[in-house]
Amino acid sequence: MRVQLVKTIGSECISLDQGEKVYHLLFGELKEKKSVEVDFQGVQTLFSPFLMGSLGKLLGHFEKEILMQRLGFCNISPDHLKTVNEFIDRAEARSSEQGDLQTMKELFEEDELGDI
Repeated sequence: MRVQLVKTIGSECISLDQGEKVYHLLFGELKEKKSVEVDFQGVQTLFSPFLMGSLGKLLGHFEKEILMQRLGFCNISPDHLKTVNEFIDRAEARSSEQGDLQTMKELFEEDELGDI
């Protein structure tokens, strides 16, 4: 399957709602372990809210490695690719930080139980 952003969203991929529209198109295919291409031909503007609504939500359901195996980008400019990669790196860092915080919370809760 190929999703042409310009036909689906337009040349400006900027809003959370637009990203969620793309998320809904991609999720079912990816869930069925199918590969999907996102075609950036004609996309002029790419903002983080769009990426949060699409890639961010997908990263909430799939591990980064699995997502990157099944999701391909074509006709993407170097600037847009940089934006996508930076977004994914930030999302991965946030996920790792949340995992670290949860681990610390669990450790402190166990320690408090021993103090009672």
